[in-house]
Amino acid sequence: METFWIKPKLYFGPEPMAALDRLAGKRVLIVTDAFLASSGLLDRVKNRLTGAVEIFDQVEPDPSLRLVAQGVRMLRDFGPDAVVAFGGGSPMDCAKGMCWFSDRHPPLWCIPTTAGTGSEVTSFAVLTDTDQGVKYPLVEEDLLPEAAILDASLLEGVPPHVTADTGMDVLTHAAEAVAAKGASPFSDALAEKAFALAYRRLPEAHAGSREAKQDMLLASCMAGMAFNAAGLGVCHSMAHALGGRFHVPHGRLNALLLPGVIQFNAVEQRTAEKYARLAKLCGLAANPRALSSAVTRLRSGLKIPLKLPVPAQEFRAALPGLTAAALQDVCLPGNPRPVTAGEIEAMLREIGG
Repeated sequence: METFWIKPKLYFGPEPMAALDRLAGKRVLIVTDAFLASSGLLDRVKNRLTGAVEIFDQVEPDPSLRLVAQGVRMLRDFGPDAVVAFGGGSPMDCAKGMCWFSDRHPPLWCIPTTAGTGSEVTSFAVLTDTDQGVKYPLVEEDLLPEAAILDASLLEGVPPHVTADTGMDVLTHAAEAVAAKGASPFSDALAEKAFALAYRRLPEAHAGSREAKQDMLLASCMAGMAFNAAGLGVCHSMAHALGGRFHVPHGRLNALLLPGVIQFNAVEQRTAEKYARLAKLCGLAANPRALSSAVTRLRSGLKIPLKLPVPAQEFRAALPGLTAAALQDVCLPGNPRPVTAGEIEAMLREIGG
């Protein structure tokens, strides 16, 4: 038996912030980072809330288990009726961890300010053990937010390099969801639409187009729904390992790894056919090699470096630990073909200089 379900409720289009009126009079804890907390953007959230509001603005990239514990204490002391995560993947993942590990489990609303993680619609949260230098993806149905607000105007000030990194994350989510063992006709429909839309619009979003950024926000959300249902694979497993060790932006790591992963997985016939369909939807020759090459060209056009920005000696010394972490990653079982330690190491070496 297969299953497919849809949550959370999405608010988008004109004036989506009006959805916050549903929290009128309630105690709300906002989870964000220091930059967004000091920006005028957060006022657009606060001005819609009429009850007591507290702000947890300590979130940093790759939120740590210690940070989540700090947030849980604030959540317990304030006792909110709802939590609103405002920001990119880090505030949303931190807020998910706070709600999950608290004894209150308040409903979570997510308002993404980047187009990439899709965390506003997934049961995934990636937290970092800073002592061990390891990222831990949590996967629990109860991590799914209650509601998500997609307001494209929040993306207007996102700089080009962040648009590039997060946009490549969208493409990787979609490509891995299409190939994943748990894929279904429903997840395929979302993943294929997300990939084709992101492939077409990411260069324009990178150049600053507001309309293209709006499309990227929709593509990010669709890709998130797709991989939440279908699973991911070895690309994310390796990216999690690398990110926990070297703290390179997650989307950039996926951008470096994805062309090689497409070639690796295309050995499996069913996966090769699915990649060929993705390529055709993008106006490319209908084969995996064309898809892999197109991702490489797109990456170069976005000025993403070709190699991992880590000294070669340091990278080689870290390889055994990186390989072991990737093999243990929760995303790996979703990959369409088995992966050995030697194969992971070979793919890592391709981007390690």
